[in-house]
Amino acid sequence: MKDSLKKLPFFFIGKRVTEERKENFKQQKYPVLCKQLGKKDTQSVWYSREHISKLLEEIDHAGGDGIRLHFGAYEKEHPFEGQLCLVMNVTRVKKEGEFQKRENIFLEEELDFEERSKSDRSTSDSDSNVIKRDFNFGSPCPPRCEEDIEEGN
Repeated sequence: MKDSLKKLPFFFIGKRVTEERKENFKQQKYPVLCKQLGKKDTQSVWYSREHISKLLEEIDHAGGDGIRLHFGAYEKEHPFEGQLCLVMNVTRVKKEGEFQKRENIFLEEELDFEERSKSDRSTSDSDSNVIKRDFNFGSPCPPRCEEDIEEGN
């Protein structure tokens, strides 16, 4: 074995387990969600490499140790109203007496929030369009699924 060989990540579960878990969701939970919502619900959420990279930078900036993913639902007047979404929170360990717990970090509670909130949050996509983003902006499927994505989008 060469020293330069990249080891598999510790979180590797493989194609079979991935597909089995997706199918479990599709068979067990998805029909219930769709029936309750009255339309097709979210089956997956896609995030760009840039998005993940910026999230990792934010974890470092906040002295965090990871992220917590919460299931949520889009609010009224949102184009995907009621659909399942993922809400990300940067986390860090907080000591409470002799115990430690992992807490969610809310940027608006951080000391530098006011100064940071005055800066431009936009970024440009490949078409030079300005897009406002936050850490909870992903592309839900449906309506944007793999088969709907054109080359270069």
